[in-house]
Amino acid sequence: MQKQTKIAAKILTSFLFILFLLSPRPAFSEERPSVMFMIAEQNIGQEIFIFWWGWFSREIDIKAQRFDMAVGETILKEEFLNEGFDVIDISNVSEKITVSEAYKIADLTKKAAIEIGKDVGADVVVKGKVIAKRGPTNTGSNVGTYMANITATAFQVKDGLVLGSGRTSGVSRHISEITGGSQAIEKASQKLARKMIEQINRKIGQ
Repeated sequence: MQKQTKIAAKILTSFLFILFLLSPRPAFSEERPSVMFMIAEQNIGQEIFIFWWGWFSREIDIKAQRFDMAVGETILKEEFLNEGFDVIDISNVSEKITVSEAYKIADLTKKAAIEIGKDVGADVVVKGKVIAKRGPTNTGSNVGTYMANITATAFQVKDGLVLGSGRTSGVSRHISEITGGSQAIEKASQKLARKMIEQINRKIGQ
């Protein structure tokens, strides 16, 4: 009887393992997916959105450009790196990227982002926008209030499957409006990163 129970347990374990292997899951080339970020940003004092894919042209050497002006994208990259994701550095793969004039816009379509993601071999693209604005100011105070909102969606390059999405906000107070705006963006981006990492991990079974 004991022998039969052990055999039955082994059969059940094998059956469950086969079901696990056959269950639909996002397929990535690595143990952890490689992620490309495409976050358009408008900080205090900027009249337009700043985004790296708008800089690609024959006249501009993308390798010579600085990408740290985009606070939101930088923070998202740091948070994902800390969780073990393979984050793509655009300056290291610029020769693989082709950006048509039609794609040099802040509100890039999902299809366009996927095409650029394929160029660099990304498994996941995180596309979004972040904007910082001045908040109410107390009369007689040099310290201003600044608010930032960020929205983003993560999707699998292979089939467009949405892995995560969200919208978060951040608030800061500072004497400098540029620093205050950057701090608000940083806070909003950190919150969004944690939210999206949790969503992606659930999808890929980590």
